[in-house]
Formats: sequence, C-alpha cells, structure tokens
Amino acid sequence: MEKSKKCPHCGEEMDPIETPAMSSWGGEIHYVCFNDECCYFKESWDVLEKQGVERTGYRCSIDPRGACGPMAVWSSEALKDLMCKGKVGGKGA
Repeated sequence: MEKSKKCPHCGEEMDPIETPAMSSWGGEIHYVCFNDECCYFKESWDVLEKQGVERTGYRCSIDPRGACGPMAVWSSEALKDLMCKGKVGGKGA
C-alpha cells in the first residue's frame, strides 16, 4: 500500500486521481490537494489572472515520478470526479 501524501502548502492529505487514458499521463495516478482553503489554490486565481489567464486556477499535485507542481483547474469542483481513493492507499482505502 502506497503511503499517503501531504500538501506542502497546507499540510492536508492529498487525494489520488487517475488521469484520463488519452492524456499525456495515460491513466497514471497523481496526488492532488483538494483543500479549497489551501493558500496555493486560493492565490492561484489572482496569480494567473495577473498573467492574462482568465477563469483558471491550479491545485498542488504530485506526479507519478514524485515531482510537485501545479495542476490547472477551471473551478473548485474540477478534477474531483477523477478521485480514485479505492484503488490506492489514499484516505478512503
């Protein structure tokens, strides 16, 4: 069973998501912070808007290789339907 991952920005446990099979990650598991109060997520909307990117934010994610970085989202609910807690050692397993 894989150890859970914590968000480096807020300390909350991150949830595993399965990327779409047709994406560049081809169905691999990423961990994403879905804490809507996370400073990284909350501040992302303003950061991107100042760069000319409208109606987009990002959440902290850890890819299968262990690299931490932003995952673009278009709403607070975006990507939550990809959570796969039952398949890996996340909170729900």
